[in-house]
Amino acid sequence: MELRTLLWWVLFLSYAGLIFWLSDSPLPQGVPFIELPGADRAYHFFEYGLLAFLGLQAFSPATRRQSWKVLALCWLYGLSDEIHQLWVPGRSADVLDWLIDGLGVFTVGLLWMRWHWL
Repeated sequence: MELRTLLWWVLFLSYAGLIFWLSDSPLPQGVPFIELPGADRAYHFFEYGLLAFLGLQAFSPATRRQSWKVLALCWLYGLSDEIHQLWVPGRSADVLDWLIDGLGVFTVGLLWMRWHWL
């Protein structure tokens, strides 16, 4: 495995671990960013959009079909994160959050595929 590919894998797996770690603690109280209307949804969109980008770079899919599989994997990770939050005090699972995760994943994924295969 070449160094560049290894770096993308380290970034992808580290970021997935960061998402898990952040989801494993209660939401901090009194943080102004969280209290802005729509901030939570924007956070989910960009959080999983970045995961999709890192995943696509790490897997380096050769076909569109492979790219869609990577994106599905990232969206399923979002589902597992929402389920995980059911057991974290002060957190809850939200289907809308998961749908916004998917919107971020597939928006970035489509942009990546368009850029990659131009």
